Amino acid sequence: MSAVVAVMGLLLAIGLQVTQVQQTPLFIVVNALTVLNPQWWAGLTFLGDTAVTLCVMAPLLLMRPTMWVGVLAAIPVGGITSLTLKWLFDAPRPAEILALTDFHVVGSVLRGHSFPSGHTITAFAAAGAVWSCIWFGNRKNSAIDSTATYQDTHLDVSSWFALAFAFLVAALVGVSRMAVGAHWPFDVLAGACVGWLAGLNGAYIAQRWQSAWQTTRSVWLLHFFCCALSLDLLNRTFEDPIGVYMLWLGVVSTWGALAVKCLQSLISAGKH
Repeated sequence: MSAVVAVMGLLLAIGLQVTQVQQTPLFIVVNALTVLNPQWWAGLTFLGDTAVTLCVMAPLLLMRPTMWVGVLAAIPVGGITSLTLKWLFDAPRPAEILALTDFHVVGSVLRGHSFPSGHTITAFAAAGAVWSCIWFGNRKNSAIDSTATYQDTHLDVSSWFALAFAFLVAALVGVSRMAVGAHWPFDVLAGACVGWLAGLNGAYIAQRWQSAWQTTRSVWLLHFFCCALSLDLLNRTFEDPIGVYMLWLGVVSTWGALAVKCLQSLISAGKH
């Protein structure tokens, strides 16, 4: 059902973009939020960066690795769709239409290839993967437990909390793209829909081919892959002071997860 809603939302965003419905007033209103705390919005917008997202979510490799792999598997579909739509529409960004004195820009001034928002795609791909993995897991558990009641097949409180949190963060990332002056509202709407569909697809791939990655060696490789990504984030902390706290969160999350993984291995080896 959520996939149908996402497809309809994407078609709506494309229709609004093609017919050039006025979106400047809404953009200006949302962009004004930047005045309150530019650093906070800049940090939030970093969560739409693929490397940052994967690093921040690194602890999931310890608890729910399927979710992390689902996000990783969503990247190809989301990226290809984003590049295709950007090439087809070649829509101008706010900085090409409006005077820089008319709105606030946090970070670099971006121009060209506005539709859709790639950062929003990444954020909603992560949210979609989390939602789908929880749904798949809940359905699998209900199928295994033949004594489960109708109520048992529904999501528990912790699952609903995880879903609400993931969706809220993704929505805030989408808003942040307007707040920092990088995208229009229709870009964000299209990005959210593309990202959600990519996330559902990524979660399906992660669930369908668990045997291909759910081994001890593979999980270790995924941790090391995250560490490699975090080195790029660490380098960027010296280049871009705006929103740098999110980059550091990604670095700490990645290496913290690896440290816990090593500790778990040592404890397991000690028992044997």
